[in-house]
Amino acid sequence: MRILNYSILALLAVPASVAALAAPAAVAAPGEVPPAGLVARYNFDGGATGGRVADLSGRGGPLTVRSANNGLIAFTTLGAGRIASFPGTCAAGATTCPKALLEAADDADLDPGARNFKWAASVRVTQAQLSGNANVMQKGVAGTASQWKMQISGKAGRAQCVMVAQGTGQKFTATSARPVADGSWHRVVCERAGTALSVSVDGAAGNRVTVPATLAVDNTMPLRVGGPNLQTGGDMYHGQIDDVYVQLG
Repeated sequence: MRILNYSILALLAVPASVAALAAPAAVAAPGEVPPAGLVARYNFDGGATGGRVADLSGRGGPLTVRSANNGLIAFTTLGAGRIASFPGTCAAGATTCPKALLEAADDADLDPGARNFKWAASVRVTQAQLSGNANVMQKGVAGTASQWKMQISGKAGRAQCVMVAQGTGQKFTATSARPVADGSWHRVVCERAGTALSVSVDGAAGNRVTVPATLAVDNTMPLRVGGPNLQTGGDMYHGQIDDVYVQLG
């Protein structure tokens, strides 16, 4: 758990929409002791060097900042560490919207196949920052061979863990018991264990859905944090993210 007290230290220029989100909060970003078997981990404490965020697991590749329409990601100080703040929602009537996400190259360790698998992130977002579903992290996009994803649902503001099966295209979604789009920090953990796909928020279990034992995710897409892509109409994330990891187990 990081200590309170925000001060702004942006390694990239901070637009007004991002700066407003980085105002002092009542709680710090929740974290956890990193589990064994990590294949990728990013806590953003080192910011971005040359537009790249280092992997801390020793097995993953760096996250690279990608942007469109002058979108920027700010790495702002929170206690002894930093968090990633993403561009705000598009202004009413705007024809182009600033967008930015973080991307790591395709890696076999991020394709779990039918193995047990866990992915997690700390998120801070408000209902006003949801313009449709907000994709926190994912590998694969709609229409690809398979996918795993964490998102915040646009209507209810609840955390959702999604898996799309290779070959059949079957989609399975586990949804948190309560909303997370309330402006506070929440720790979201998604897990596929055997025939169960589950989600928890701050340690509280959400619903659990049954998936086929043969359900596999294996694609050639990159790992993306903060959105599916930079195309018009994408389900971009407009809040803050911290301590992202992916685990094979």
